[in-house]
Amino acid sequence: MASARIRGRGAGPGEHLLSAEFSLARLTFKRADLPVVRRFGTAFGARAGMGGIRLTDFVLAVSEAAACAVSHGPCTATLRLWTTGTRVLCEIRGDGVLLGHGPRAAEQGDAEALRRHVLHQICDHARVETGPYGVTVRFSIAVA
Repeated sequence: MASARIRGRGAGPGEHLLSAEFSLARLTFKRADLPVVRRFGTAFGARAGMGGIRLTDFVLAVSEAAACAVSHGPCTATLRLWTTGTRVLCEIRGDGVLLGHGPRAAEQGDAEALRRHVLHQICDHARVETGPYGVTVRFSIAVA
């Protein structure tokens, strides 16, 4: 089950998060919670001032980044979203692994490569790292 928390000064009616001094949203999730992750990203992006295609791209990036972090194994990940200036930043840390070896590496690697490609196409900056502590995905995207 996903659990969420938002800290900082929230946006009031007609006010976007970008005008806030600080805004951080956090969600802990598992693979089965990916629809919740998308809704969480949609709400955050809309409150940050994104709309239309930009919001759609942002939600796709959040979804693909989340899938990278939890697609292999029964793992848990934490999504953090925050704003700085005219950008929304995302960091997802999961205790899973990116597979690059083994009998199914090619097909699993294809899915991971496609996710990375999507992130690099729609984000201003995207980075996917794996190590002994799991997978970390970071990206930034401009609001407008």
